[in-house]
Amino acid sequence: MTMTCLQSQVSALLLALLASAAQLTEAAPCPTPPPALQDMQGNGYYSDKNHSIVDPQLKAQNEAAAKPFTDFADQVSRRADRVLAGAPDAGDSAECALTWLQQWAAGDAMLGHIASSQAQYLRKWTLASLSLAYLKLRSRAEAAQREAIDAWLRRVARASLEHIRHSKAARNNHHYWVGLAVMATASATGDATLRQDARELFDEALSDIQDDGSLPQELARAGKALAYHNYALAPLVLMAELAAREGEDWYALRGARLDLLVERTAAGIADPAWFVARTGLSQEVPRGGITGWALLYAQRGAARSQRVSGLLTQGLLRNVTLGGDLQLMAARRFFSNP
Repeated sequence: MTMTCLQSQVSALLLALLASAAQLTEAAPCPTPPPALQDMQGNGYYSDKNHSIVDPQLKAQNEAAAKPFTDFADQVSRRADRVLAGAPDAGDSAECALTWLQQWAAGDAMLGHIASSQAQYLRKWTLASLSLAYLKLRSRAEAAQREAIDAWLRRVARASLEHIRHSKAARNNHHYWVGLAVMATASATGDATLRQDARELFDEALSDIQDDGSLPQELARAGKALAYHNYALAPLVLMAELAAREGEDWYALRGARLDLLVERTAAGIADPAWFVARTGLSQEVPRGGITGWALLYAQRGAARSQRVSGLLTQGLLRNVTLGGDLQLMAARRFFSNP
């Protein structure tokens, strides 16, 4: 298939998705927002030194601790997507989501005792989710709401940044996810200082990418090496997309270094042989929403579209931590320079 045909196929797919999204049925009435939760719990759940084998009992325990935050983020994200889609109840959906955010801002949510490294991870993922949702909502917020929500998100971003800057752990995907959380907050609230902090984290991530497109810290994840390459890549693509929204081309930085990671990861998802050879283990192949970054990346020129062509025909591509409905965001060209 030629690049021109591929681009046409992608455009047609996105237009169809957009038409479908615009016909969303009306959402349920807005629930009462849950009380703000300041403290966060969490526990690790891998049972091997490579952090590649999940202990089901520990995983369930961690998911239970995370549930109030993942549920909150999902509710806000889904309402924000209705606003982006132009659903019939967009006004009500925006009011609902902003009320929820204002409630947690007033209660200093996620700014209490963060009990473990896993809880720190949960905070940054939740922040990324909420800031990306808020980016879709802020223009509809009242002045008092903007003031309260902006200030709160900035405080959470600075707390997450402070933790990662003082972490003694080797730099890996967690640093990149903090980068996305900080960049999303900067974009949503117009904070230039946070934006510079995110730019530094992005540049550090680019320096981690080897000439063969691999990330050493993620390659050490044994049978999850491929999955964690994708997991590390996703927030970096979203950071570049947020920069593009503000008129800057972060894809071009360091000689388009990010493209090397994209090419290695996309090729591995199509055929994991390279990762199998490097690790000596069969690989978990990522599917679904966590690969939704490819829809956004594919819009950045024919060569990039060709690089990820095999990832563009999957099913539902929703991931709350990457902003919600990736198909809708691509169709709306949400990250185009306004």
